[in-house]
Amino acid sequence: MTIWSNTAVLGLYTLSPTHYGTGQTTGAVDLPIARDAATGFPVLPAPGIKGVLRDVAEHTDALAGKVTALFGAWIGGTESGDLAPGLLAFTEARLIAYPARSLSRPFLHVTFPLILEGLMRDLRATGGSLGSPLDTITVSEESGARVADPALDGEAVILEDLIYPAEEVTHDKAVEALANSLAALIPDHETATRARLTRGLVVIPDADFAALMQSAIPVHARVQLTSMKTTDSHNGESGNLWYEEALPSDCLFAALIGERRARPGGRANAHTGNDRAGLGDLISRADAFGVLQIGGNETVGQGLCLGTLLAGQTGRAAP
Repeated sequence: MTIWSNTAVLGLYTLSPTHYGTGQTTGAVDLPIARDAATGFPVLPAPGIKGVLRDVAEHTDALAGKVTALFGAWIGGTESGDLAPGLLAFTEARLIAYPARSLSRPFLHVTFPLILEGLMRDLRATGGSLGSPLDTITVSEESGARVADPALDGEAVILEDLIYPAEEVTHDKAVEALANSLAALIPDHETATRARLTRGLVVIPDADFAALMQSAIPVHARVQLTSMKTTDSHNGESGNLWYEEALPSDCLFAALIGERRARPGGRANAHTGNDRAGLGDLISRADAFGVLQIGGNETVGQGLCLGTLLAGQTGRAAP
């Protein structure tokens, strides 16, 4: 038995630098990105994903009348007695593959056993699917790098500061199958991007990926200048200089969206009959979520992502 009556997988592929922050300072970085507390790996927290999808739904004619039933009552301007949870539940989006600079190619998509193990576990618990059985893929911890592209077999691979000699690089058919499965998280029409993932996926040990995440995330200097073009205070004006992390383009994330089971006396689903609301409504309008903006700095082009919504057991739903 799975926890939800219906499940969808949301793939997010960053098109521009993405800053989903925590509002807290960490060391020399004034505005770090959100990370998992235990592993330190980047995540996109669930509240932001839910809010973005709700905003899109409110501006989509076929979904506008079902927003409250799907996402819950909006607290602002709502009497406390009218508050009710929505039918849908959201998880955080976990990093699935990270674009690491390489000498052999501009970048290779890097993933690691720990996150793959977690993704498979989550899919089993919720009834989610990527359109192919991930459970058949080996994700055991091994030294060296396992690659999806046979052309990289036996070739030295350099990923940022990580160096894998030729004898530690092997082609693995399981990784090739994994790359084809993960490609489902990228829209069908983005064939070149899908091909880059399927040809360039590399699985490295957990410890190596953890080291990569400590040094590879870009840190940008941001500045607010006064009218005198300085950061010094002038005539009541105050400039500012700060440093913030932002995920690069070409990161792949996956989140789960579930339809909660009906509860006696619950009011999450206000619609009945032919007007009943459910996760199927979102899946039927998957095209509306094809491009999303997540995180901060929207007006400077950050946070643009490709969105792909996959139905639980049947693969991609037709719009």
